[in-house]
Amino acid sequence: MAGTIAGAWAQAVEETRREQRPPRAWDASVGFIASHGAAYAGSARRSSQITPGLGLRWGRFSLVSRSAFSVRGSDAAAGGGLRVELADGERLRVGLGLRGDSGRQESDSPELRGLGDVRRTVRLRLSVSYRLDDGWRLRASALADALGRGTGLLGDVQVSRDFALAENLNANAALVLGFSDRRHMQATYGITPEQAQRSGYPVTTASAGLREISANFGLRRGLSKHWAVFGGGGVSRLVGQAARSPISFQTTSWALSAGLVYRF
Repeated sequence: MAGTIAGAWAQAVEETRREQRPPRAWDASVGFIASHGAAYAGSARRSSQITPGLGLRWGRFSLVSRSAFSVRGSDAAAGGGLRVELADGERLRVGLGLRGDSGRQESDSPELRGLGDVRRTVRLRLSVSYRLDDGWRLRASALADALGRGTGLLGDVQVSRDFALAENLNANAALVLGFSDRRHMQATYGITPEQAQRSGYPVTTASAGLREISANFGLRRGLSKHWAVFGGGGVSRLVGQAARSPISFQTTSWALSAGLVYRF
């Protein structure tokens, strides 16, 4: 959830930055982000981390490590990864890209002991967003396992709204519904007979469906022409089979993030 939270403020100011600055061929940003949240979706344990961030854009192509470091001209809420803008209109934006998926390691939490790792992969991501009036935006995205690592397809649909709270202070709020196909749900929340034997959890078969509902809020404060600070928080709830999985010890969780960014 932390990536979604960190991207909320970026979406809040994207339209403003596009209007205030003349177009140019490239943009870049660097910074860091600190985040705190569940060890994995469904875990009762929590973890914290500080990670660097980088964003680059050249024409319609962008490479962003996290949403919070999106640069002018890229889709601010599209998440990290390599992306090309297929359509870049005032209202409709369509993008295709690749992004890393770190999977899930058994070592992330004692709750996962005996389950093995959910393999890392690269995901092919298609996203479509449409800007409505008064700061509202609709978005949908789908991410497929491009390497065939057995982690299936996942995606989300969301509605968000941008707010200008004061000069150089912007906010964004979003409601997100996450879904998964059978392969992704089974890899993430299912328990095979072999895993059950090693872990002691009951055998669990999962199928496609709605996975998670989350509400996120982000703030961004411009400090100068180049520097800005950002932060956000969110609450998410696992639903359906994800909530009923033996490894979902806490179906409702919260997360916080904050960081600093320098834009060239």
